[in-house]
Amino acid sequence: MIMSLSFKGQTVVVTGAGGGLGRAYSLLFASRGANVVVNDFNAEAAQKVVDDIKKAGGSAIANTSSVTDGAAVIQSAISAFGGVSILINNAGILRDRGFKNMTDAEFDQVISVHVKGAFSCTKAAWPHFRNQKFGRIINTTSSAGIYGNFGQANYSAAKMALIGFTKSLAREGAKYNISAVAIAPVAASAMTATIMSPEMLANLKPEFVAPFVAAVCHPDGPDPSGRVFEVGAGFIAELRWERSKGTVWKTDDTFTPSAVKLKWSEVTDFSDPRHPESVSDVDSPLELASTMPPNPQSAPPVRFDNKTVIITGAGAGLGRAYALMYARLGANVVVNDVSEKGAHAVCSEIKSAGGKAVPAVCSAEDGEAIVKTALDTFGGVHVLVANAGVLRDRSFTAMSEQEWDLVMTVHLRGTYKCAKAVWPIFQKQKYGRIVTTCSQVGIYGNFGQTNYSSAKAAIMSFTKTLGFEGRKYNILSNVIAPSAGTAMTMTVWPQEMVDAYKPDYIAPIVGYLTSEANTETTGQLFEISGGWAAQTRWQRTGGYGFPANKVLTPEDVISKWDVFTNFDDGRATHPATSAEGMQQIMGNFENKVSVMETVKDVVRDAGKALKAKL
Repeated sequence: MIMSLSFKGQTVVVTGAGGGLGRAYSLLFASRGANVVVNDFNAEAAQKVVDDIKKAGGSAIANTSSVTDGAAVIQSAISAFGGVSILINNAGILRDRGFKNMTDAEFDQVISVHVKGAFSCTKAAWPHFRNQKFGRIINTTSSAGIYGNFGQANYSAAKMALIGFTKSLAREGAKYNISAVAIAPVAASAMTATIMSPEMLANLKPEFVAPFVAAVCHPDGPDPSGRVFEVGAGFIAELRWERSKGTVWKTDDTFTPSAVKLKWSEVTDFSDPRHPESVSDVDSPLELASTMPPNPQSAPPVRFDNKTVIITGAGAGLGRAYALMYARLGANVVVNDVSEKGAHAVCSEIKSAGGKAVPAVCSAEDGEAIVKTALDTFGGVHVLVANAGVLRDRSFTAMSEQEWDLVMTVHLRGTYKCAKAVWPIFQKQKYGRIVTTCSQVGIYGNFGQTNYSSAKAAIMSFTKTLGFEGRKYNILSNVIAPSAGTAMTMTVWPQEMVDAYKPDYIAPIVGYLTSEANTETTGQLFEISGGWAAQTRWQRTGGYGFPANKVLTPEDVISKWDVFTNFDDGRATHPATSAEGMQQIMGNFENKVSVMETVKDVVRDAGKALKAKL
């Protein structure tokens, strides 16, 4: 076999490399001439991979640092080999449990290893990549991250965070020739062995994933930076975002949840879709919204009488707009904010208009205290709008660990803790509505916002998982990406934009989604701004299936690149669950070449190798 893609002179760091995928990556890169750092907390497993590499004439060292100590992981590459050019963030753990019974430790550990580990290792490698104007980063997502998955709220959140992280890194790395790619591998490993049959595991060899990774990490290979691929069993497909055209309402006081209800089917209609690639790819609805006639209202109107609504981060901006709307429509409102002044001011506004409200002054992470306030004051809770957030924008080079942690904590952990606190109540009463807050930055990535895009993306798949787990209890959970003029966006938007995109123009959509009028929509993502709302979902290429009984090489992957990245050949699909995503991958198990063809290939390759030597 000709080794046309050589990695001689490259140093590759592979985390979680003691077995499964990490081991397969290490062996493949080493066989192609790379120096490999085999990182695993299991020293014995890491050393065994190193021994296997050396036996085959390759170059490798073991490293047993925790991935959350990225500096130590990367330093071992510098010390042993004088540099680092490729980083494969592969380390992971599972702590699967139904959301009701999931412990904070199980949630935090999974986020720490997958997300903080990837942040820490990438952060340590980044200055080296920048200085040498070359770097390749692979982040490992999963179908659970892409689609959400029952019993994996922690893992889904962590894995989707890495897609947001990848998209933002790609934007920051472009001018330094640093690429970041997210892959969702389906492969046999110690992690999956517990949940798959032996026959399935045999078809899902890690050796079917490694060649794709090698292909996109090579300096002369394809450079799909910021993109997402599903890879397994010889099958490869690409994913991208698809957004409905959506619909527009007049932005006046007739824009209510009742008006939203009447046109909801237009929001979810994908007959004329868009394929946005960045936060700037938005339809600007405002001119149209202002010229429309008043919005018709549904009868009976959408109201919240006798319902108690918790809103986090409700002292200003979006949260305040939500609080005022719910109170107007008859709800009891719990106004949470860290600002005592903000929370009390909004409660006063509500009360002076004849509404009912109570402040809950604490961090959104104190979900139990917020829910206690609701129960003590109003005797129940029916709706959670998780809206609290902070920004700590900074280029990845300059971002501190504290800035990363704070944003992850307030957005993701705050959302988790509040959802966790309402969940048993919602389950018991067989009713609950949750809206969480993502952002277009979480969907498309953005320069200077790796922390924010990761946190927001995590919330997206966390919410999709709640959608799966809550449905049978009539708990519906959706996630929105609002563009509104708030204290948070004022720092980056011109004043006229802030005025036009009033938070009041987001609230009616949130109202409809959290009402009894919504009986169907759950686990979905919506982009909203200035009187416009659209639904956003994944689209996947028809992909390409390589023979399941033949060795796959990086060269094979490159030879079919244009096939499995083609969204326009009429074969694209829209998987909405992990199971749907797996169908095509498992379908490739039966894709086998005959013994005769395999023999022909071997003879041909041997002939080429001989010619190359002569």
